[in-house]
Amino acid sequence: MVLVYLLTGGTLLKPKTHLYLYINDATGLGPQSPVRVDGIGVGVVDWVKFSGSKDPNRIIRVQMTIERERLPSITEDSIAQISNDSFIGDKFVDVTTGKAPGHINENGELHFKAQPDLMRSIDLTDFEHQLRLVDDTLADIERGQSPIGQFVVGDQVYNSMRRRFMELENSLKTAGATNAQIGGLLYTDAMYRQIRAPVLQLDRQIALIQSGQGGLGSFLRDPAQFQQFRSMLQDLQKTVAEVRNADFMKSGESYSGWSDTVASLARQVDEINASRMLNASDLYEGWTGAAREMQRNLKDFRENPKKYLRLKVF
Repeated sequence: MVLVYLLTGGTLLKPKTHLYLYINDATGLGPQSPVRVDGIGVGVVDWVKFSGSKDPNRIIRVQMTIERERLPSITEDSIAQISNDSFIGDKFVDVTTGKAPGHINENGELHFKAQPDLMRSIDLTDFEHQLRLVDDTLADIERGQSPIGQFVVGDQVYNSMRRRFMELENSLKTAGATNAQIGGLLYTDAMYRQIRAPVLQLDRQIALIQSGQGGLGSFLRDPAQFQQFRSMLQDLQKTVAEVRNADFMKSGESYSGWSDTVASLARQVDEINASRMLNASDLYEGWTGAAREMQRNLKDFRENPKKYLRLKVF
């Protein structure tokens, strides 16, 4: 009894229960066929018999022995299928659990989902054509006619790849040289110094401000300057308030007086523009003629002064 217990893996004395399954075809399925739940073995098939039902999907009844402790892992909406490990392997009951919260009860029935027969779903003519294409591809590889064949048989692809890797290596060496820009960044501290200089300058300026040096530093640390600036702002605010409270800003009398003065000046300018002196041409021509007569007399006087200077003796 101990030997039997050890050979059965300690499962001989565990409590068992039965589950049932109705299928349409039991080809390859028989007693002692494995029962797996999500790929884990939980029991075996007891027997496969005709059910006596006229339903084409319930012709065969399968009784399975399941370990009772495995029932909580089989949900109510679990699906059972007849599967096999390979084309020629033995078949087994493959149970896929669902998402229902409850589990199947003892002596319960699993839902069956038929799988399509692989050989029935394959078009043999198309399958043969695909096999011929695969055979032609392998033949091209063996003869070295395709790129893969050239890589396998010849060394042209290998040499091309090797040449490209050498070019990449030379490019990396060139970039890594100290006289190149990238190499200078990698092996020298020029970029580091270029970035570090403004940071140090900013740090020094902040330190000067914190120590109270400079205009901004003294303004931040000396409350007297702040009070002086505040007093200036208050004086400016008072000046603005006085301007707003002035008579000119609060009443319209000054504005009316200025407006009347400007209007009077405008009227005087209009009167001057409308006067006879600016608009009549005879006055202008008279003044012009008199000026020309005076010009001629002065010219004659300069040329013959004796004509106008006459002395009379008593």
